Amino acid sequence: MIQCKTFLIFFKQLAPLLLIFLICSGCAPATTGGVHQKPQNKPPSNGDFLFINGDFENALLEYQMTYEKTFSPEEKNEALFGLACTQLMLATTDAQRIEAIRNLHKWDATKGSDPFTENHHLLVLALKQQADLLQQKDLDSKQREINKNTIISSQKKQISEMASIVKILQKQLEELEAIDEIFKGKRKAL
Repeated sequence: MIQCKTFLIFFKQLAPLLLIFLICSGCAPATTGGVHQKPQNKPPSNGDFLFINGDFENALLEYQMTYEKTFSPEEKNEALFGLACTQLMLATTDAQRIEAIRNLHKWDATKGSDPFTENHHLLVLALKQQADLLQQKDLDSKQREINKNTIISSQKKQISEMASIVKILQKQLEELEAIDEIFKGKRKAL
């Protein structure tokens, strides 16, 4: 039940991000005088390179450093996007997920109506990671529930068996008391 509530809370927090991603991934390129202009194909940043190659801790440091040291609003926003995606990739607690989601909201607010030029693959990988974590938590929760139910069933069976033994012992005690009364009666008669 707690895991389900956690999932619902996380999903409510993640839903705006999914919407942002879907909106941004479908953004049309900027136009100038009726002619579509594609964003320049620039090489991936060092943070993107580290992220794609699975070095998330160093990617996080790289994005943080770039975000703090750059003066260019575009580079700062790209670093914030990478930072948020990396935080989401590394998040194992609700507080970490919330921080990552807040940074994605901040990135989206700062980006405004500019075209989506960040590497959307980062967000896709981070969301997949979180989905895998949620699925594993759900499986673990189900297994704990199965184990708990097995133990409860076993304990109920043991209690039932003990109750049957107690009834048998009570009946035997009543029989012994009846026999004792018979012997007491015979002793008094003698």
